[in-house]
Amino acid sequence: MSLLEVVVSSVVLAGSSSAAVGVWNQAATEIHRASQLDELALQLEMARISTDRWLQSEAAASVVIDSSSADCRFNSEALQSASAERLPLGSEVSTHWSDDPQGLGHWLELSTKPQPSMPPLKRRLLFTPAAYGLCPPDEVRS
Repeated sequence: MSLLEVVVSSVVLAGSSSAAVGVWNQAATEIHRASQLDELALQLEMARISTDRWLQSEAAASVVIDSSSADCRFNSEALQSASAERLPLGSEVSTHWSDDPQGLGHWLELSTKPQPSMPPLKRRLLFTPAAYGLCPPDEVRS
């Protein structure tokens, strides 16, 4: 093998090795990003499940239902403050309750804080008192 062949083969080897390291680095970055995304999605799901279980509890019925309304509706302020006190959320998750424009219930928007490499995740769910059995049964009319 001549000196020219050795130099050329060394340059080809160095170039292909550099390209391979770049591909491996990009793959490792994507794997890390995907695991972060999975972790944030899990935090959102845990917040949803916690909210769901809390609304199914007996303690929620006495706190969040608006007793001054003839219809069975949530008390907006009580719902927001009680859920903020009782629901454990991760440091990356924030909640926002809003009234449904049609009066069907309240929307809960769960979102994660923005990350440097990805936009925030959001999940929006409609909660109604009747779905959790929080409304008193109608009296039997005779």
